[in-house]
Amino acid sequence: MENNLQFEMRNSIILALLLASTGCAHVQKEQPVTQTAPVNTDKNIVANDVPVNTNKSIVENMDSDYSPTFAKAHPNAQRLMKDEFFFSVIEETAPFGSDDGADAYAGFKDWRPMHRSESPVRFLQYQFERWEYPLFDFHETSFEKLKPYLEESFTGMRLMRGIDAAIVATAFGQLYLEGTIGSDIKELAKLSVKRELLSEVLKTWEEHADVRQMKLEKLLNVLNEVK
Repeated sequence: MENNLQFEMRNSIILALLLASTGCAHVQKEQPVTQTAPVNTDKNIVANDVPVNTNKSIVENMDSDYSPTFAKAHPNAQRLMKDEFFFSVIEETAPFGSDDGADAYAGFKDWRPMHRSESPVRFLQYQFERWEYPLFDFHETSFEKLKPYLEESFTGMRLMRGIDAAIVATAFGQLYLEGTIGSDIKELAKLSVKRELLSEVLKTWEEHADVRQMKLEKLLNVLNEVK
C-alpha cells in the first residue's frame, strides 16, 4: 500500500515538472497581435488626404455641357458677342471652334469653380504643361523673333496657332462665364490675335487669308471693348 502511494506521488511530481518545463500548465497560446489602421471618418478626405469639393453647385457646374451658346452666356457677353460666329463649334477662328480652343474652354470651365481668385493665366500654364506644348514668349509679335520657334519643327506654325487659340478661348471663356476678362489674360489674348494677324502667318491660310483676317479682327474688337 505504501509502495503504491509513493509510486503515485512520484508520478504526480514528474508530471508537474514536465508541464512546467513545456510552459503548458494553464497557459493559453499567445495570439499574434493584428494592428488595425484607423478609420478616416472625414467625408472630405480621400486617399493621400486630397480634399474633395462637395459643393453641389460646383459639381453640377462641372457636369454641365461644354458648348457655349448665346442663350447661356453672361448678359455682358451677350452684349459683346452678338454675332453667331462667336459660338460656332466648327469655325476654326471662332473662340471655341478649333480643337485647341474647345479643349481649352472645357478645361477652363472645370478648373474655374475651385480657382475663382486666381488668374486664368494660371490655368493656361497648367494646360500647356499638360499638353506638353513647347512654348515661346507670349508677348512677342515680331515674326523675325518668332521664326526660331516656328522653324524648330515642321509643326511650329501649328503649335503656335494652337497656343494662340487656347489663350483666346480662355479669355472668351471667362467673358462667357463671368461677363468680364482679367487684364492679364485679355492682354495675352490681344497679342495672340495680333500674332495670327501677321502677314507671314496669314498667308499660310492661302485663299482663306482674307476671311481669317476679318474674323480675327472681330475677336480683337471685342477684346478692345470688354472691361
